[in-house]
Amino acid sequence: MLSHATPSGTKRFHDRMKSNGGLASRLAPAKLGSTGLWVSRLGFGSYRVHEHEPDHREALLQALRSGINVIDTSANYTDGSSERLIGQALQDLFQSSDEFQRDEIVVISKAGFIQGSLLAQAKAAQKSGAELWPDLVEVSADVWHCISPAFLEVSLEHTLQRLKLDHLDVLLIHNPETFFKASRKNIDERKTFYKRLQNAFAYLETQRQAGRLRWYGISSNGLPEPENQSSHVSLTKLLAAAEAAGGAEHGFRVIEFPMNLFEAQPLLFRQQDGQALLELAAARDLGVLTNRPFNARREGRVQRLARFAEHNGVEIKGELHATLGQVLELERQLPIRTKPIPMGLRWGHELREPIAELGDVLSWREFALMKIYPSIRQALSRLPQDAAAQAWRSRYEHAISRYLDLITADLEVMANAKSQVFMEQIDALIPQLKGAESLALKAVEALVGLSQVHSVLVGMRRPRYVQDVMRAKGLLTPEQALELMQSLQRHRS
Repeated sequence: MLSHATPSGTKRFHDRMKSNGGLASRLAPAKLGSTGLWVSRLGFGSYRVHEHEPDHREALLQALRSGINVIDTSANYTDGSSERLIGQALQDLFQSSDEFQRDEIVVISKAGFIQGSLLAQAKAAQKSGAELWPDLVEVSADVWHCISPAFLEVSLEHTLQRLKLDHLDVLLIHNPETFFKASRKNIDERKTFYKRLQNAFAYLETQRQAGRLRWYGISSNGLPEPENQSSHVSLTKLLAAAEAAGGAEHGFRVIEFPMNLFEAQPLLFRQQDGQALLELAAARDLGVLTNRPFNARREGRVQRLARFAEHNGVEIKGELHATLGQVLELERQLPIRTKPIPMGLRWGHELREPIAELGDVLSWREFALMKIYPSIRQALSRLPQDAAAQAWRSRYEHAISRYLDLITADLEVMANAKSQVFMEQIDALIPQLKGAESLALKAVEALVGLSQVHSVLVGMRRPRYVQDVMRAKGLLTPEQALELMQSLQRHRS
């Protein structure tokens, strides 16, 4: 069995899927630039995929059986668990089925971030006086970043082990612009940045020659950024670095970046030496992957381009008010008298402001996950162990948990109302999109309508998510997709 994806294998996959009524029967596959690989217009994004979630495995298998042959992951996604799930699922699939072959599936991973267990090991080594990888940047206490050859060697080895592969189709350097944020370098110090990338590319060229890697590239939020921003990444300079590292036949063939209905800079704005990013990528015959199709960053907030769970808004408001009263009363009955009162035991009082001021749903969820719940758990663990205090704890845990859930639901109600208005605006601009029943589908249809985008990476952790996006039909021509993006930008301004 071949150990990597091939043009003939990927074409065979889509020919079979087209005859079986899979995705290729509605959305013709695209050639991933000069790699020659034929890829599904939708790809399986695995940002939050975990090996211990059966639904995640089933979603991946369902996506493959439905005609998706692009899998995108990263060494740091769920602390390596995303790669482990993909590796085990693919191994089982290849061994148990004569239908699927390794040369049909394009497996992409990323390297650069140091988090979770790897970060813990690095900190322990640092504390013991061991020498760590060169050019390491400490972004925060929980995130480090490195693209030195020494680190990439370790990262690639771990990635291949977790994926149970001896040959990776594409390895992307993951958000190298983190260098600027972490070390606070200014725009005049870019030579160091591109020199580091050239060194990384030189190492990846050796891995191509060794038969462990087919192609490489970059996944960067900085690619669509304006040239006057410190986080901007120049595609022209990346290609120059790749040529310096590997000659004219270098392996830099794939780029990945965020793009959605509101973030259309790669299509519309000339921020790459006078050219739009997609224009330049097409001219250099690069494979183009886009991510974050549903989470648009707009005016400092994240706007979800998909509907949340449905709720009865009136009932939510009533229960929210009643539950807040219970939480406030319990906080007034707090069974300790220490000053100041721990933050984890006064969230009811802190969150009495109008819910609309809390921000978007996604930011609220992250704030609750990262700050509110940990502070509550910590404070409750320090309560006295007597019966009265523990009885209070039980009542408070139930009430505050319900209150936080209700805040989420109320924000979802408001977000869904905005989504409905936005859907109607889109349908008015491009009537062809009335055939896409949901906002998420409209967002996907707009992106797959662009011929310069080869595969749109979508998070598909649940089988129902796979089913939802599989309803995409290719409703728009490239001209109509461009018209929609231009119209939305005019409406924003």
